Amino acid sequence: MRRELTETQLLGIWEAGTGQAPPARALLLAAAAAPPGTAVADLTLADLNELLLDLREESFGPALPCATECPGCDEPLEVSVATDELRTCGRRTVPGPRPHPSATLLAEGYEVTYRALTGRDLLAVDAASPDARRALLSRCVVGAEPAAEVLPDVVLEALAQRLAELDPGADTVLPLSCPHCRHTWTAALDVAGHLWAEVEGYARRLLHEVHALARGYGWSESDVLTVSPARRRFYLEATAG
Repeated sequence: MRRELTETQLLGIWEAGTGQAPPARALLLAAAAAPPGTAVADLTLADLNELLLDLREESFGPALPCATECPGCDEPLEVSVATDELRTCGRRTVPGPRPHPSATLLAEGYEVTYRALTGRDLLAVDAASPDARRALLSRCVVGAEPAAEVLPDVVLEALAQRLAELDPGADTVLPLSCPHCRHTWTAALDVAGHLWAEVEGYARRLLHEVHALARGYGWSESDVLTVSPARRRFYLEATAG
């Protein structure tokens, strides 16, 4: 069952995620959309994105406003992306615990068995480290023949090219076209980052409303959150007048 964030839940997620790294924020958001008891950190990236898209639709609607810049002419562009455009496999139900998808790769004399990336993998790697990419790809390796403590970079890069096939939907990439110079390109969209920005913006606006109404009427935060957004706007206008 898909769930919409209440304003109280949204404030709780924002408070818990403030100061956290992006992977931790993504898991907080995904957990809000997942069935109770789901170990979201162990879901593949595609499954996490599916939960995030569901949460975005239910809480803010299906259209994501995005801004970018054409790499051909540097013209700033504003585009609206539908959540269904980001679902490479169509709408699906996120599964419960299951074996992670795996496959085998032959490269540079190695036979490498690898699995899809999970949220736990992202948490385990310091994105600021210069070796972050290698560390992340190494976590995908289940086994190799011949055995190797450290696989060559060329093998790991070959593995990276296969991950999208193993877990469709892990990468959300959009085809774009510039209306000014007709240049076409593809651009990645960070679903978790986009959703977090919306949650943070809403939370800050909501807290400003709480502050204004607390000053104007002496209401507590819980009092304000029981009032619908439309009625809050009326009271805010009344106090401003």
